[in-house]
Amino acid sequence: MTDRPDPLSPSYSPLLWFFLIGAVLPIPFYYLARRYPRTLWRYVNIPVMMYAANSVPPMNGVNIMSWALVGFIFQWFMRHYHFRWWLRYNFPLAAGLDAGVIIGMLVIFFSLQMRSNGGIDVNWWGNSVWKNTADAQLIPLKTLAPGERFGPSTWS
Repeated sequence: MTDRPDPLSPSYSPLLWFFLIGAVLPIPFYYLARRYPRTLWRYVNIPVMMYAANSVPPMNGVNIMSWALVGFIFQWFMRHYHFRWWLRYNFPLAAGLDAGVIIGMLVIFFSLQMRSNGGIDVNWWGNSVWKNTADAQLIPLKTLAPGERFGPSTWS
């Protein structure tokens, strides 16, 4: 049995600061948007930006750029230059894009991934590359010497 680090040990304590950062960070942008209502500060949304930053590692540039392009065209360009069209069709467009993603996920799941119903097994490098990582093979980043501990030797 391996010694697991204590979640409240000093090595994990910096993560607790992100709760405070997440609570405090939107405040200056809120006041900037209130002070300068006709500027770009009103479009800064910290929770969305933090979620996007959290989602970036498994995505590539094609995902992010397609979202940014569709968002720019329909949330700024169409709203700015064709407001009546945007007012009438923005909600159906968003519902259609969401429904398309959901239907695509269902089709992919039932046709490719659900093998008990005769689904196919797609063999490509992306299906097995995760098995060759240090996390999947349970290889630690640092191996401790006999008698060595993870964290401080004494607690205050």
